[in-house]
Parts: sequence; C-alpha cells; structure tokens
Amino acid sequence: MSSIGFVEEDYEKIATDPQYRARLLADPVGVVCKLFGYTPKPGFAIEVIEQAEDTIVIVIPPKPQTGANLEQALSQVADRVFDLLFSSGIGGFLIPDETRKWDVREMRMASTKAQNGLT
Repeated sequence: MSSIGFVEEDYEKIATDPQYRARLLADPVGVVCKLFGYTPKPGFAIEVIEQAEDTIVIVIPPKPQTGANLEQALSQVADRVFDLLFSSGIGGFLIPDETRKWDVREMRMASTKAQNGLT
C-alpha cells in the first residue's frame, strides 16, 4: 500500500486485491472487525453492498409489523443515522438504530487505539 490515509488505503485494497474484496463481500463482519481491531457483541451484523457504476443503491427500512403504529414506525425510520464516516465520499454507514450507532463508535475507537499501538 502507498503512504496514504486509512480510508484511501482500504479503498485501494478493495480496488486492487480481488481476494480481499471477495472476503469482504462474503464475511463483512469478520473482515471489518479485524480491520478495526473490534470484537463485536452477539448479534452484530454488517451488510456490504457492491455498487455498480450504473446503479443507484437505495436502502429501505424494514417493513413494519402488521398492526404496527405507522406514525411511530415513521418516527423510528426518520431517526436512522446515515454516518458519512469518510468526508471524501468513499463510503459511509447506514445505522439502523441508536444502539448500533455506538457499535460504529466503538469500532472507530478500537481502530484508533490499534493504529496508535494502544490495544
């Protein structure tokens, strides 16, 4: 890898290393947690969507359960967090609820500690 930042390095690896890209698509939790030096809690899930140049990716919220209060469901959906982790536009996270926001923050903290040799 070149001597560029973390985001650019990871993008470079995704773009140039077919085995890494395949592992990321097949086991996103394992790859991302290893990359960040993060040990996930039970039930932790990550979905990686491989974007095509000619495709706009739209993420829709889960369908409300039958009989659910639609106003409350709308409020929950509106409270979802789209976290642009990278201001360069390379990527980001769509965080489904408040508790998962803390998972992303813990991943970042673990990554920062690992990069600074504080693990």
